[in-house]
Amino acid sequence: MSVKITNPANLTQLTLGDTINFQGTAENSIAIIELFAEQYLLGKVPVVDGKWAIHYPFIRGGKRRIVAKGFDAAGRQLTADALDIFLIEKDADARLLGIDVSNYNPPIDWHRVKAAGVDFAFAKATEGGTWKDDTFSTNWAGMKSAGILRGAYHFFRPQKAAEEQVKNFLSVVQDVLEPGDLPPVLDLEPWPENVGRAWKELDFEQRIARVKNWLKQVEAATKEKPIIYTGPSFWSEYMKDTQEFADYPLWIAHYTPRSRPSVPGDNWGGKGYTIWQYTEVGSIAGVKGNVDKNRFKGSLGDLLALAQNISVA
Repeated sequence: MSVKITNPANLTQLTLGDTINFQGTAENSIAIIELFAEQYLLGKVPVVDGKWAIHYPFIRGGKRRIVAKGFDAAGRQLTADALDIFLIEKDADARLLGIDVSNYNPPIDWHRVKAAGVDFAFAKATEGGTWKDDTFSTNWAGMKSAGILRGAYHFFRPQKAAEEQVKNFLSVVQDVLEPGDLPPVLDLEPWPENVGRAWKELDFEQRIARVKNWLKQVEAATKEKPIIYTGPSFWSEYMKDTQEFADYPLWIAHYTPRSRPSVPGDNWGGKGYTIWQYTEVGSIAGVKGNVDKNRFKGSLGDLLALAQNISVA
């Protein structure tokens, strides 16, 4: 017993506002198809000669999880098929909203977060050589269910071997990363204070080598070029404003009233930032208390290209 969505293909980018022609096949035991976007019913049609079709015009963009459920003549669900599509506005906002969360945040209602206009989010997965965030799995599944582009990050402990930290990170994320997820993130910062002291116990060459080791190993394992998260002051003081890592996308944390952040490494080797964490005391429906808020520098198409590991000029 099977039902298949044959059109559109998984991870297709479509224009918001256009009517989407969903088509599929079903075995003889399937009489009815119900099509959903997340929990919302898009349509219900009979299967005719093993085929079905539903047309639907979306009014909300972003990543949408499409599920086709197959029922027999008695109304019993027998099977289902699913895929993801991306709906892009014709004139997409160039400053898309995102948040990042960890075990410090209370349980999150990801569907309310999505409804509040959040397009992407990152969840903490691991820290150092052994620590794992016990909220990661719930957040990871919740982001997907709500149709939010998702990514995972690792907090780097400078005194721990990079190999040990890579192993810890991959033990959590490698089996759950899917096509269309955002690249892995390496979080480099001097807080809390004991982390700052640990960075100072390494010389500059050791700092460069350990960061490079983590990035290269994770890139080799995931086939994704990781994102570097850091702040201007850390990069200036601890990394000597190096441009060594300018080939990696930059997620910059800089809380300023100015219209753009300060970007280290000579504007990150002339490439600028990719994501800007502009506040740590933001508020979003679905999240209790303060939450980090971020803006992506680019269109939804650019964000999808980053998620699909496509270079954007």
